[in-house]
Parts: sequence; structure tokens; C-alpha cells
Amino acid sequence: MAAYSFFGIQVLFQIGADTLRARLREAIAAAGGAEVSLADKVIFWKRVVAVVLEAAPRFDLGFWDYIPDAARAESEFDSWTSELEAESATTEAEVGAEVSEAYRLSAKPEYVALTCLFLLEKGGNSDATVADRCDIPEDEWFKRDTFVRLFETIRMLSFASVRADAVYLVPGSAEDGLSFDDVHGGGWEYLKQLS
Repeated sequence: MAAYSFFGIQVLFQIGADTLRARLREAIAAAGGAEVSLADKVIFWKRVVAVVLEAAPRFDLGFWDYIPDAARAESEFDSWTSELEAESATTEAEVGAEVSEAYRLSAKPEYVALTCLFLLEKGGNSDATVADRCDIPEDEWFKRDTFVRLFETIRMLSFASVRADAVYLVPGSAEDGLSFDDVHGGGWEYLKQLS
């Protein structure tokens, strides 16, 4: 039976008046959900990371994890993806054209959450790269520069040794966003303030 490691990174960044969020949505949508070649996967992730890195000065809250424990890695990946799938609007019918105010503390769009998840073949090239890049002193875990480093790591992955990957942008609507009250009102408590 194959063994895996887990690498996940999530960041909430402030929405700006520019086109960055729209370009990020376009980069993610470019995959189209279809099976893609390893070369296409590399191009896809390089596009996503390039846009994400433009948002680095706006990174506000974040969380990341690298779990080399094969007994936990697969369940961690499954847990993150199932929770995000259940809570995210991922189809045009779900997203809608207007900002949804249902179940919201405030409809003022201030943040967008981006989550990138990877299930890596234990001991493979990608796992070795991620293990090395995640070897960071604890006092630097939640710095913007660390998140930049971790997003840059995605561009270094050899997708021949990546068993599964996923990316989520929440909310999915081009106009919607998470408000300060939404983020600080519950469900996002695990995120850390970035400095």
C-alpha cells in the first residue's frame, strides 16, 4: 500500500480594488476540472502561484501544515477537501450572480480565502522538497515571508510524485467576499495573524 505525506496552505487576503481576485479565479478555472497531463498541471500551478504572490502584501491570516505521518496524511487531505467541498460554492449554479447574505454576519466583502492542498508520495521528489522547505523555525511559521516561501514551493513540485492536489477559492463569486465579522465570528479560529 502506498504511503503519503500531506501539505496544505490556506491564506486569507484582503480584497483590493484591482483585478487580482478575478485573475485568480480565471487561473483556477483554467483547469476546468478535467484530467490534465503532468505538464499541464505544472503550468496550472505556476499560473495560480504567480497571481497569489501578487497578493502577498495583503496576506492577513493564514495556516499551513506538513504532515509526514503516512497514517494521518491521507485522512487530513480527505478531511480538508470534504469540508471545503461541502462549504464552498463550486459550480456556476451555486455561485450565483449576487452576494449571498444568508448565514452571514455581514455581507461586506473584505477577504478571500485561498486553500491549496497536496497529497505527496512519501519519500518522493515532491515530498523531499516540501519537507526541506517546511523546515522553518517555529517563530517564523506565521510570517508573510514564510507564506511566500511556501507558495513558491508549489512551483517546485514534481507532479509525477503528487498523488492528489486541490485548490479552493472562497467565496467563489466574483463579487462576494468574507467580511471581518464572518472571519472573526467563527469557523476560522485556527487561522493565525500574519506578520
